[in-house]
Amino acid sequence: MFDLLDPIVVEPDKTAARIREYARANPDLRDDQYDGREGTVDGLCYPLAESYYHARGGQASGLEIYCLSWADVRPVDGGTHWYLRDPDRGVWIDLGLKAAADGTHIPYAEGRSRAFMTGYEPSQRARRILTDLRIGVSES
Repeated sequence: MFDLLDPIVVEPDKTAARIREYARANPDLRDDQYDGREGTVDGLCYPLAESYYHARGGQASGLEIYCLSWADVRPVDGGTHWYLRDPDRGVWIDLGLKAAADGTHIPYAEGRSRAFMTGYEPSQRARRILTDLRIGVSES
């Protein structure tokens, strides 16, 4: 299980840093609703979490996938937030934040553990990130 106050990390290793830098440099990865946020990781939580998950080995990595529906915690809000949990280290991994301190308002423990929208196969965006960075795509 996890503690509600488990730490948040945004760049747990060099692979995560490379993925985040690639996303900042490629604003076309972002859904249209997040236009105008070039140079940031805003609006990229899904492809960042998914790319890192597969870069670390997919299901064999031991990482857990989480999705928080904002409507579940704030009825006036919509949308979702995707992130990972490393149960071995006891941390939330949120590559979609500028800095870990930006996640203090996110109720990570309220999210649901689940598969990505494409199951355990990389989506087109994740495959693009991993291919362009020459990171092997896990056969999950």
